[in-house]
Amino acid sequence: MLFSCPTAQANFPTEKLRLANRAPARLVWDEHGGTMVLRVEGLEVLEAPELQGEAEIRLEVALPAPATLAREIEGFAGRHALRLAPGPLRVEFSETPVLAAGHIPGKNVFIYCEEPRLTVRRRETQVMELWVTGAFKSRRVPCQETDVVIHLEAAAMARLLAGLLAWARPGKLPGAG
Repeated sequence: MLFSCPTAQANFPTEKLRLANRAPARLVWDEHGGTMVLRVEGLEVLEAPELQGEAEIRLEVALPAPATLAREIEGFAGRHALRLAPGPLRVEFSETPVLAAGHIPGKNVFIYCEEPRLTVRRRETQVMELWVTGAFKSRRVPCQETDVVIHLEAAAMARLLAGLLAWARPGKLPGAG
């Protein structure tokens, strides 16, 4: 699946770096060797000496029309044998990814969190926010592309997709704008 991210930003205060987009970034949903992956492309590296506080990744995702969203989710789940159990309709929910990371090729830096927390929130009918928090570390690793990745186990991806599918179904979501 592929969605547009009008806003994508990863702030890494310890390294004084920010990954951000100028034009809409791309959020690619995929699978690699049994690991489910959310990958953000179209980012650039910015020096950010003013950054303080905790590292975080924040994405604003433009969702397609509900019927299209439902078809895309069901198709993706089918291709990857993910069972989508019906869940409660919620404005916000969380998952625990296996890994969240940013690749910074110009500096050969890999910034990663092995115990991240992913929060998903529906801000408007067709806008979803994703943000990742946790204790990020860095190490020197040759990198080829500037991106952000979030790795999920299949069960966590199935729950995430089921939550999005609930949004795509008819009915009003309490508290949504």
